Amino acid sequence: MTLPTQLRKSATNSKIAGTVNTTGETTQPNSAKPAGTAKTSTTLKNAKSKRKTGPLHPDSLQMARWIGTVYIVGAAVAGLWTVIPHSDVTGDKFVLAMAGLALVGGLILLSGATDDIAETDFHAVLAALQVVITVAYVAVPDAGNDARLFYIWATPIAAFYFRPRAAAGHAAFVAALLAIGLAVHRAPFAEAARIWVMTVGVLVAVTVLVAAAATSVRNRDREMSHAATHDPLTGLANRALLAQRMSEALHRRRTTDGQVFMMIVDLDRLKTLNDTQGHFAGDQLLKCLSERFISNVPARSTIARLGGDEFAVLVEDPDSVMHPYALATALAKSWAKPVRLERGQFRASACIGVAVATDDDQPTALLRNADAAMYKAKAAGRSGISIYDEDQRAGISRRMIVEQALFEAVTTMDFSMVYQPIVDVTTRRVHAAEALLRWNHPTLGIISPGEFIPLAEEGGIIDEIGVWVMDQALGQLARWRTEGVVGRNFAMTVNVSGAQLHGHFAGNVERLLTKHRIEPTGLLMELTESVFIGAGLEATDVLKAIDAIGVPLALDDFGTGFSSLSYLHQANVHTVKIDQSFVGGMSGDPTRHAIVAAVVSLTEALGLQVIAEGVDTREQVTLLTQMGCRLAQGFLFSPPMRAHEMPQFLAASNLDANR
Repeated sequence: MTLPTQLRKSATNSKIAGTVNTTGETTQPNSAKPAGTAKTSTTLKNAKSKRKTGPLHPDSLQMARWIGTVYIVGAAVAGLWTVIPHSDVTGDKFVLAMAGLALVGGLILLSGATDDIAETDFHAVLAALQVVITVAYVAVPDAGNDARLFYIWATPIAAFYFRPRAAAGHAAFVAALLAIGLAVHRAPFAEAARIWVMTVGVLVAVTVLVAAAATSVRNRDREMSHAATHDPLTGLANRALLAQRMSEALHRRRTTDGQVFMMIVDLDRLKTLNDTQGHFAGDQLLKCLSERFISNVPARSTIARLGGDEFAVLVEDPDSVMHPYALATALAKSWAKPVRLERGQFRASACIGVAVATDDDQPTALLRNADAAMYKAKAAGRSGISIYDEDQRAGISRRMIVEQALFEAVTTMDFSMVYQPIVDVTTRRVHAAEALLRWNHPTLGIISPGEFIPLAEEGGIIDEIGVWVMDQALGQLARWRTEGVVGRNFAMTVNVSGAQLHGHFAGNVERLLTKHRIEPTGLLMELTESVFIGAGLEATDVLKAIDAIGVPLALDDFGTGFSSLSYLHQANVHTVKIDQSFVGGMSGDPTRHAIVAAVVSLTEALGLQVIAEGVDTREQVTLLTQMGCRLAQGFLFSPPMRAHEMPQFLAASNLDANR
């Protein structure tokens, strides 16, 4: 699919205008500002307009508190001056009046009442204060009276709140007012010039100092703001700034007919690069790919780095002319070009998930939907692109409901256990039972383990559930033995998730065996082949600890994965369970029949025990017996049953339970 003409035009225009950056402005090439996103000229015009008429900038509020404090302290000092005995008391009334004015102004600034005042109104208030000061200055007979010093209290505010131009304007206004006051006083020219130069000089000096402080504070606040909203490595927006931009974009979308869509980009093989060439090379790659992002997205876009190898692109399309898939394809092509690193070239690829916003979407929902699409693309293979659809939306809604219900269920362990017999088809003995977890929610109904176990793994609660399951299974085995339902050679098999193989897992197993007085061989621990494939050093150490305890391991669902013989040796596997997808179809499928026969022969040669799952017909039993497979489980013998049903089952089926 080709990139639409409008999309090409947008990308070209952004290159001509300069680099798009996360500060919301468009800069020329070679600009030192960090790259990331851009806003439209309309937004910039609004920002300039707001600068003239809107509320005070946040970085001015701190100084407002300080100036308010200075006003109050100055008023107190002035009032104290009138109380102390002194020779000339003619101007005390005016000093008290000005002190009262300073006190009121200081309290207003300190209270924050002026925080939302428009700048034009604030300028007017300052100008009015300067006029009042001039009136007070003129009212005192002496041209050299100290009322003129109050000018210094008002003008520096403009130097901090606004730009130097505003401060210069107020200073010029004060200079003119002082000149008028001196003219009213009819002071001699030489004296008037001296007073004017001294007063204006002090005013300018104080204003320059305040302006310097303002610049320092602004720069510090700007750096802190940038650090709080941008990724330090790439200069792109971070998750916090992305959330803000999403809220703004979705709000604008609700008032227009345009579209907003989110892309989550997950870089492939970054870990491999870090492991082989070092993290410096990985950082080089991320910086280079960030620059390619900037060059290949439309102007109304926000690019963010969410994590180590994950990026997000928020695109606003007010005219609804862009095709999300086309933009994703263009990004994928730009990343496919080799990146030159210190130790050679690296070809990057990524999986991209795209979600188009709807009227009801909130920022978190839009990001979650794009993330779900990305994982779907990742499951399909490297360099995939997936568009979020309604089926995924329904699936995510269901997932959220089940996940919340699962967390609530774990607090009270609102689960149950069932047990399926494993039968020796040659001796008619029940060799063992597989303990199976079940969850029947009061409103959601029966929820399959295949649905809620992955959620438990992702949510970090699989350890609690796993310990509970093993405790229940071993406790039930102990009760059956005590009641004489099963013999000492009867074993209990328990499924274990790979997410459990860490920390104190082996210790928990040993503790539960001791608690219920079950020997290690009375427990058979089932793990799928994927667990062995993904086992890291910690999981491998846990498996070794389990083996040291003496608990045998079973390789579950053999045949559905890589079916690698190396795992049978490396993990010291005791039992292999043939997946029911092969057992169920072997009667009419020569290929499956041959696979089952090969697995049985292989395990026999290796001295391993083999169990056939999903046995539903007597014909399957006959075939398994001919192959030499003695152990089987399936609905032919019994479906999973409650613990109290096991004695009746054993009695009714004329089977022996290894007694």
